[in-house]
Amino acid sequence: MDTTLRKSSYPWVIVLSAIFWYGIGFGLLGNTVGLFYTPVATDGGWSMTEATFFMTLYPIAAAITSPFAGRVFNKFNKTNVVIAVVIGLWCALFVWSSTFTTLIEWNIYGVVAGILGGFLMYIPVPMLINNWFTKSKGIALGIAAASCNLIPALINPVITAQIASLGWRPVRMYMGIGFAVVLIPLVLIIVRKNPKDKGLLAWGEGEVSEVSETAEAAPSVKTGVSVKTATKSPAFWLSLLAVACLVSCASINQRIASLAAARDFDAVAIGMASSVIMVGAVVGKLILGAIRDKTMSSITTGLICAGFGLVGCLLFLTLGTTSMIMFYASILIYGFGYAGLTVVPPMVVESAFGGKNFSQIYANVSIATCCASSITSYIYAAIIDKTGGYEGCFILAMVFYAIFAVCVPLIVKIGQKLPREA
Repeated sequence: MDTTLRKSSYPWVIVLSAIFWYGIGFGLLGNTVGLFYTPVATDGGWSMTEATFFMTLYPIAAAITSPFAGRVFNKFNKTNVVIAVVIGLWCALFVWSSTFTTLIEWNIYGVVAGILGGFLMYIPVPMLINNWFTKSKGIALGIAAASCNLIPALINPVITAQIASLGWRPVRMYMGIGFAVVLIPLVLIIVRKNPKDKGLLAWGEGEVSEVSETAEAAPSVKTGVSVKTATKSPAFWLSLLAVACLVSCASINQRIASLAAARDFDAVAIGMASSVIMVGAVVGKLILGAIRDKTMSSITTGLICAGFGLVGCLLFLTLGTTSMIMFYASILIYGFGYAGLTVVPPMVVESAFGGKNFSQIYANVSIATCCASSITSYIYAAIIDKTGGYEGCFILAMVFYAIFAVCVPLIVKIGQKLPREA
């Protein structure tokens, strides 16, 4: 350990900053998209399939971009500059979308937003947590990742009310301008890629390491599987399948506002439905993070995540239509499972392949995240248009959760047997 480096609480400042730039940058600009589906479709006179097709293009573009983004974050030390530029462009795109009148414009939006999303969605937060923490990674990741649900949960009712009052166009314009003014300076000032960039130690570095699935005991020296070895292994391909299934389940999140609208909820109740699932995701991420730190097992964490999702789906299908309370209860528990999207995959990937080449390997895994999101977004829209209901979406999600639960133990066990390098 370098004795010139000092201990500090700054790793938690990194987490705190992520609550804002990730929670607003990705959380509000990304996770509130469902609030605009119905008003945009109504305004344009489009079907739900037509109005949401841009969300099929979005993850395809993100999938193409993610491996490149992983290499950029791995090699380029000015992580704060990369994140700030991406957020600035995303805010500008949000403002531009307030002028759209055609489906072509929305489809172009989906492509451009996907390119930017490849840099912001899944890579920077896990990478920063992996760099700044050698212990308490689970809870740190849970807190940071929870922000993309916490902030929407708090703001969704306000946004929904403003859409109903002002219309969706002014709301998107104000959101884009306001967030750019706040977030860009925050990222540039606070975010740094590595503790050593500020002469600091990672949180827990130099302390006796906890026993983990990977049995690695030297926190100051990262070890891991090479990118080439990882991508050729069955564990990697199972990771693609597992993540694809998990994101397919999570895609239902974007349909909650439309689901509530279809049940003739008023504007406040629609916003509340979106907030409830976000609250579930916030609590779920904190729970899953704490479980990971307590058990040091990404397998246990992944199985609990799948269990939450299955119970939420089953509750919705059996009792979710009987009353508003049971509807809210079902999507709350579903939110616990949905929480795993940004928490469990990086845990599983690090457990299987180590931390040395984490950002690049995880970026490659994220391709499945983006592709699956594209496909299932279209499938869910088609199910809704064909059946006039959302039950088929939840049945399909149960299948995906079951496959995910089978894959997680296999990924970790197979990945642990691969040769590692310092």
